[in-house]
Amino acid sequence: MSSTPCRIMFFYVAAKIFFLISFERAASSSTENGLQENKLQCEYNVLKKLIQLEEITSHQSKKVASLIEELKDARDTIAQLNQTIQTNQKSVDGTTYVRWGRTTCPDTAYQVYTGYAAGSHYKHSGTAVDPLCLPKNPIYDKYTPGVYDGVIYGAEYETHHHSSWKHLHDQDIPCLVCRIPRNNLLMVPGRNICHDNYQLEYKGYLMSSHHKHVSPSQFICIDDQPEALSGGYANHNGKLFYFVSGSCGSLKCPPYREGFELTCAVCSYSPNAKSTNIQPYK
Repeated sequence: MSSTPCRIMFFYVAAKIFFLISFERAASSSTENGLQENKLQCEYNVLKKLIQLEEITSHQSKKVASLIEELKDARDTIAQLNQTIQTNQKSVDGTTYVRWGRTTCPDTAYQVYTGYAAGSHYKHSGTAVDPLCLPKNPIYDKYTPGVYDGVIYGAEYETHHHSSWKHLHDQDIPCLVCRIPRNNLLMVPGRNICHDNYQLEYKGYLMSSHHKHVSPSQFICIDDQPEALSGGYANHNGKLFYFVSGSCGSLKCPPYREGFELTCAVCSYSPNAKSTNIQPYK
């Protein structure tokens, strides 16, 4: 073999080896650069998350500080309300009312006593027409057993025709007397919202005796979230209360509607109060 082909073969192999080495180094360099770029990207993402976390922490800190300030204001308000309550409890000003159909006073009032709704028998034409809230702890003085001249009976709901109150039918009616540190009390028939300058004590439905019964009755406002006395589910009759509906004719229709149950509201005078149908239940 001549020296020329050998030289050509030598240079060919050398060039191939050089190309392979260069390619390997380039590949290695590219890998290192990729790893470097990935590392920088990772560090950037971590830094970004830390900044976001710091912003969230700062926002939460401000929110906590705001809540603490609100809590402080609420404590001050509660302290003022407690002071007002103590002052009102000691005050001789104010008035009382009967809350029919409930066993607790609203948050705006103070309980005097709880009792039983009572009145004349629905078949009796004599005795009184006004219902009474009899206290649960009567005190007797001189008495003659077995004498029935004037007679008083417990009161029952007569609501079997009304689906939302059907479960109360024949149940005995509770009541209680509530005191408020405001004067001038008004029962508004036909509305469950007080007028301006009057504060709502409670709202409900107008009720009285049946129109065909012998015994007449006053109209009273029974709370629209009624309760029943425990164990008072037997049908003893006595004083009976029915929903009151309008009858068109002399009663103007509209605004009133034939056969619609009338609502009611018990309101106390409170200057600058706005009309409302919201009441605090206890």
